[in-house]
Amino acid sequence: MSPRNTVARVLERLVIVLSVIILLMSVMSVVSMVMVQREVRETTRTISPLNEQSGRMRITMGTAQSSYRAYLLTDESGFRAEYLAARADFRAGEPVLRERIAAAGMDDDEADAFISDAQEWFRLADARVAGREGASVDRTHQAFAEVTSSHDALATQITDVRQQWRDRYTLVMNGAIALMGVATLVAIFVTVSQARRALDRLARPLQALHRAVSRHEPGEPLERTDLRDGADEVVALADAFSSLAASNASMQRERERRLDLYRLTGSVPALLTARDGGWDRACAVVGEGLGADTVSVHRLADEQSVTLMGSWDASGDEFAAVLQDVRIPGVAQMLAETPRLRADCTAEVERAFPPALARLAREQGLEGWALHPLCFGDEAVGVLSVATREPHAWDESELQAMERVAEYAAHTLVEQRYVTSLEDLDRQKSDFTATTSHELRTPLTSIAGYLELLVDGDFGELSPPQVRALDVVSRNVDRLRALIDDLLLLNRLDSGQADTARTRHDVRTGAARVTEQLAPVARAAQVRLELVQDDAPIPVSGDAQQFERAVGNLASNAVKFTPAGGSVILRTTRVGQEVHITCADTGMGIPAEDRERLFTRFFRASNAQEGHVPGTGLGLVIVQTIAEAHGGHVELDSTEGEGTTVTLVLPVTD
Repeated sequence: MSPRNTVARVLERLVIVLSVIILLMSVMSVVSMVMVQREVRETTRTISPLNEQSGRMRITMGTAQSSYRAYLLTDESGFRAEYLAARADFRAGEPVLRERIAAAGMDDDEADAFISDAQEWFRLADARVAGREGASVDRTHQAFAEVTSSHDALATQITDVRQQWRDRYTLVMNGAIALMGVATLVAIFVTVSQARRALDRLARPLQALHRAVSRHEPGEPLERTDLRDGADEVVALADAFSSLAASNASMQRERERRLDLYRLTGSVPALLTARDGGWDRACAVVGEGLGADTVSVHRLADEQSVTLMGSWDASGDEFAAVLQDVRIPGVAQMLAETPRLRADCTAEVERAFPPALARLAREQGLEGWALHPLCFGDEAVGVLSVATREPHAWDESELQAMERVAEYAAHTLVEQRYVTSLEDLDRQKSDFTATTSHELRTPLTSIAGYLELLVDGDFGELSPPQVRALDVVSRNVDRLRALIDDLLLLNRLDSGQADTARTRHDVRTGAARVTEQLAPVARAAQVRLELVQDDAPIPVSGDAQQFERAVGNLASNAVKFTPAGGSVILRTTRVGQEVHITCADTGMGIPAEDRERLFTRFFRASNAQEGHVPGTGLGLVIVQTIAEAHGGHVELDSTEGEGTTVTLVLPVTD
């Protein structure tokens, strides 16, 4: 590499030339600015103060004349004092004016004439003011005219001197500009010559390199450009850039591959949780994305065998199902302790895989094979198998994709295990509730029958205390029966076994029947029960009896928790595509800390328990369950001590 043909040398020459030019231009600019500044400073410090002093003394003379005339007309002492002050100011300004005339280098004849005329006028004015003879107004007027004339001559002289200073300032400026212009032309010439030299060595070779890069297609090597006339580093840069482009194309393909695999694996969780062949479709997506021939997912059945969850084979064969017939002692422990098991060819399969799996690979003609354990924590729950029938080197992006799929599959298997356990528990709970409720109904029916016989006197006359005791027993039997009925209804609703006759009907009808049924109860409790409904029908689709049961629970609760003298308003209103069945009471209300648990089974508000108001804590739960089963919901608003408003919202069917 020639030292004279390097980028550093070319730029060094250009920088040196530009630095010298900039330095010379800066020096010339500073010199010009100093000269101009000196001219401006002299003008400002000499001519301007002289002109100001001249004007100030002319104003003083005007003030003295005005005060003098006013005194002559009015004979007031104030005007006389002003006159005397103006005279004193003028006399104080005389030496200042002479000093500034000298500083400006001017002839002082005009200034002497102005001062002499002014002194003469003051002499005449003083005589007139003092009342002496020989001073008349006409003479002072003529003398002031001479003062004005001599001052005009002085002002003209000052103006001429100022113009001379300006001409000299302009000459200095024009000279500086001309000098700067010549220097600029010289600098431009030198700069252009050096820039052209740098252009030939740097810019044009770089432009040629840019054209080669612009014609470059992604993934292809750069076209080599002849840069023999360029700087040595530019030529070396072209060669290095060609290698870099090739490397970048490879990295870009790798990034795109990783991104494609990431998108591919992102769709796997939804497939794994789908019904009807979701595992098979997930295996197909993974196999096609990885370019494999067969993919399968297996769940560990025991310590030695697996159960097939899903499979895919590019040829349509059933290879993946064969794995479940292979028994490998300690396979669960092996999967838990081995992060991944993979082979790129047959020889590696024979060396790395257990004998049973190596034999299977030979039978199926597998070359590349990767087994990834499905682990949840430290527990192995299954295995992901990805295989090819040609040698295949598994790159890091493919292994990461397998790891993500294995993680999704492991979580899905564990979730399915938990869901199955929860479904079994829920089914057992429902069966237990249904069996227990049915078993309780039989003895309760017998108890109710014998109570009725006792009350009717079939076993002899009863005393009043006995009648009251049997009445208490009868009420508690009714409460137990209601509780059992509520439990059975909730069990049927939860399990989907409730008899649901979905019909299109007017929801106002059920509200009217509930109001009619509860009217006697409300009158007995001295509670005003009122029904407010829209005039037009409000059609809904669903089980009319369940709707009526939900509305009845709301209204009966409101009447039960409202003290005597209160009111309950049941209102049905259509709001857009919804019907709002609102039950508002003026009862005891619900404490704020209890509202979040109101829709929990068997939960009752604390003030209801303290007031010994009977109930099971299932009424609102039944209302909510019925509403959600029909696509609706329940809203509640309550203030303790003021009342409660519960709204049942259901969709309208037009």
